[in-house]
Amino acid sequence: MVKYNLEGKVVIITGASAGLGEQFAHAFADSGAHVVLGARREDLLKKIANDVSNKYGVKALPIKTDVAVESDVINLVDTTVKELGTVDVLVNNAGTYVVKPLIEQTLEDWNLVMNVNLTSSFVSSREVAKVMIPKKSGSIINITSTFGFGATEFTEVSYYATKGGLVTMTKALAVELGKYNIRVNAIAPGFFPTAMSIGAMEDKKLSDKYIRPRTALPMFAENEWIRGAACFLASDDARYITGHTLAVDGGWLAY
Repeated sequence: MVKYNLEGKVVIITGASAGLGEQFAHAFADSGAHVVLGARREDLLKKIANDVSNKYGVKALPIKTDVAVESDVINLVDTTVKELGTVDVLVNNAGTYVVKPLIEQTLEDWNLVMNVNLTSSFVSSREVAKVMIPKKSGSIINITSTFGFGATEFTEVSYYATKGGLVTMTKALAVELGKYNIRVNAIAPGFFPTAMSIGAMEDKKLSDKYIRPRTALPMFAENEWIRGAACFLASDDARYITGHTLAVDGGWLAY
């Protein structure tokens, strides 16, 4: 991966205890940024923080955070500012899903996915904006999905709704915060072999029916391949890009 110059920047990453969140932690630390890792699984957070700090020589701050709890998100941002002085980049990566047919979905199912995937991104963006607006700089990156642009036969209506909401919220925040030189973009991953997706990718029946036919490239993704997109959007190379959703999907949305 090309190393972008993010030396000394302070980056908050939610959902940072595994999967793409862990990849983002390594990506930003490798580019010289200090990383703040938020998630519920504190033991995993501490391990990743220790790994990236030792490997890249940056500060890595693990903060136990349930993004579905407003006070936890506020604490995540407040502690970051207290310990590291500012916030330069926010990556709204936390996510979950519930796979059930519509008529079996409960309101509790809906609210869970809505709170983790969409409401938490609103709250964390609001809180970092309070830090970024006075200094007139910052970058917010929302992790949406190719499922934010259309549905498949996977029965997870609330997931589609939240990811589509993130695409539009990205545009709304870009317009509102642009006058403060705060850029807001999104990344829409396709299928990456994280804990959320690996089951479908390894199930030959599901993979052959739903995934391979919409993967234009001749291979599936490796988790590390998401790193460059995030660092690019946070860097000065993307200084005139805002309100955009960058698909990292092997061609899924080309179909």
